[in-house]
Amino acid sequence: MENKICQSCGMPIENEEQLGKNVDGSINNDYCKYCFENGEFIDKVDMEEYINMCSKYGEQAGMTNEEMKDFCEKLFPTLKRWKKD
Repeated sequence: MENKICQSCGMPIENEEQLGKNVDGSINNDYCKYCFENGEFIDKVDMEEYINMCSKYGEQAGMTNEEMKDFCEKLFPTLKRWKKD
């Protein structure tokens, strides 16, 4: 799983156990288990709300919450879940 990140929250995915599941129980290769379960997104929010939620985890990622918010604001629009076609 080289350089794979969740296409919803941007979390690095290092092993198959971190991946979400589809309705049929199969692995979803795009999303982590913290974002995607049983074929749907766990948090049904818009991108702005999700950025605010994720910005509270800056310390876990080795940055301040404000740095995390800035990072998410740049990254999220490029991810599959949030990308506008």
